[in-house]
Amino acid sequence: MKITIQKAKNGENTATADGYFLHSNYAPVKEAERFVENLKLPYTPKTIIVLEPCLSYCADFFHKKFPELRIGAIRYHKDFEKYNCGFDFILNYFETPDFETFLEKNFNEEELLSTFFISWPASSQVFKETENDVWQAIKNSMERSKTLLVTRQYFEKKWLVNSCYFLRYVHNIITFNNKIEKDVLIISSGPSLIPYINYIRKNQNKFFILCLSSAISVCLENQIIPDLCMTTDGGFWAGEHLKKLKGKHIPVAMPSEAFCSKSLLKELHVLPLIYGDGISKELTETSGIICKKAVRNGTVSGTALLFAVQYFTKNIFMFGLDMANQKGFQHTQPNELELNSTLKDNRIKNKETRLSKSELTNGSLDIYKNWFSTNKIECINRQVYRVIEKSDRKNNLGWIQDIDFSCFSKLTQNNSSTKTNPFIHSEFHCDCSKLFNILNDEEKTENIKHQLYPLDYVSLIHNNGSEVIIQKIENEWYKLKNKLSGILKDDL
Repeated sequence: MKITIQKAKNGENTATADGYFLHSNYAPVKEAERFVENLKLPYTPKTIIVLEPCLSYCADFFHKKFPELRIGAIRYHKDFEKYNCGFDFILNYFETPDFETFLEKNFNEEELLSTFFISWPASSQVFKETENDVWQAIKNSMERSKTLLVTRQYFEKKWLVNSCYFLRYVHNIITFNNKIEKDVLIISSGPSLIPYINYIRKNQNKFFILCLSSAISVCLENQIIPDLCMTTDGGFWAGEHLKKLKGKHIPVAMPSEAFCSKSLLKELHVLPLIYGDGISKELTETSGIICKKAVRNGTVSGTALLFAVQYFTKNIFMFGLDMANQKGFQHTQPNELELNSTLKDNRIKNKETRLSKSELTNGSLDIYKNWFSTNKIECINRQVYRVIEKSDRKNNLGWIQDIDFSCFSKLTQNNSSTKTNPFIHSEFHCDCSKLFNILNDEEKTENIKHQLYPLDYVSLIHNNGSEVIIQKIENEWYKLKNKLSGILKDDL
């Protein structure tokens, strides 16, 4: 589309696209002023984004009317780049193939849901196809952001409760100083693990075995002793996998946000992980507990991979990372959650029906698979492999190379069978009064509530500071703070 800059009747610049006017041909600046003056916002956003404002006459009027807001623009056409200076930021649609992803990388969920989008009227008529695509991308990103905030608001409270239990009851701490110079096997519980169990058992001393929580039962049942287990899930049911570690001296890496019963926390040897964000970060750092940096991820296998890349120097082999639904059991057996589910089976709701439902496509697996495929990690002088007998092109993980048993055995045939323990042990006892002070610090309370109730705070913006929502937040925080105080004051 050809953009032409020409003079309007009053001598100001105006613009056309293939002969269609994008601004008034009589008084383009006055047109922009009226556009902003007539705009009535349904709520007070934090940001306004104008979809293709062309010569940007409206920018100054937006700043004048809404001086406290950030004003941005989405550009459809590169010929208008020279008119960007009036805006606080610019998003170029014309050079962005995946605009949804671009939006979500540039704005977090709260920022997106606190933004008011508006089209420059002429652009919506002249660039109709682009306009429809942009609005669809905005809609999809908004819907996904709302879903994420619902999830966050649910889990943030759980993570905070878990963190208080963790810091209150964990005592046996391990860490390590140097990077571990051994090939690492990351063991997940997908059925593709089954052909390798005997080999891993017989050759386990050749590797550092990092076992994910869902595979703990499988490893212990087959006399595979992990060097380290890892759990990251904050939900109750994830903690069921850890029961098998009771009475064992097998260390576990976990962030304070992960769920683990307090009786098990007292006993386990724990390698604390810290993500570096959220309330849990402040509580963990205040406690003085020694942690290793980890990266938050939607799946524990993602966190484990990034952990191995950071703290190990040799090749990384991933087992049981199927990332696809299977016929029958979705996990290698035994599996603690399957054992729990079996107790509820009966003639009407039987095992066959339950397993058939589990074979249906799981959307979360597609999300996790996409993360592995698209987030290439630099590994100098080493490789990341997925060991799987039947490599499916539709289920490949991009930069992670699929290899079979023959290739795996060749790559590791010269590994030393010497088993070493890299961990340093220490005792930890938390001064819970310090944590209690954080939760009662009035200066920090507002930030804490904002993180715990992100969806409610977005609703506050859209409902112009509703007293009902404010009271709801206060009531929720009052009940939660009492619960946390009880945890931190509870006697051992």
